[in-house]
Amino acid sequence: MSDMFHYVACGLPNVWLSNGFTETVDEAGEPFFSIAEVRDLHRAIGHSLTEKESVLTGDEFRFLRTELRMSRRTLAELLGYSDEAIKKWESGENRIHKLADANLRQLFLEGQSEDGTLKALLTQIKDLEREERKLCFEETQKGWEGKVDQCA
Repeated sequence: MSDMFHYVACGLPNVWLSNGFTETVDEAGEPFFSIAEVRDLHRAIGHSLTEKESVLTGDEFRFLRTELRMSRRTLAELLGYSDEAIKKWESGENRIHKLADANLRQLFLEGQSEDGTLKALLTQIKDLEREERKLCFEETQKGWEGKVDQCA
């Protein structure tokens, strides 16, 4: 891989570029790399991560979260976990829960397509959890029927 560029600025240790970059030398004589279309590159990296067959690593999880421009706290609230849990997943201290992994992948894909169905659903669930809801029931000729938030 000597003619390839090891792209570590994205936070992932295993990204190599075969082209799309230029190497120049700065004023101090140090090599300087420039990447064309970084946003497109990050989008391609993200898509490859969503297709990965195993659970995301902490670095991969953090990459997708940051590409979504979400803080740990925001993602934690959206997924129903603590921001400390997100921090431990990203640092590799704890294994990422499969459901959180799947939801983050889907959020990334929706973020690329501008379809916010999953995000809207998770937000709605989060908002519902904050509300005290009464579950009221009424016995009818058909049996018991629920009357959520319609208690007399």
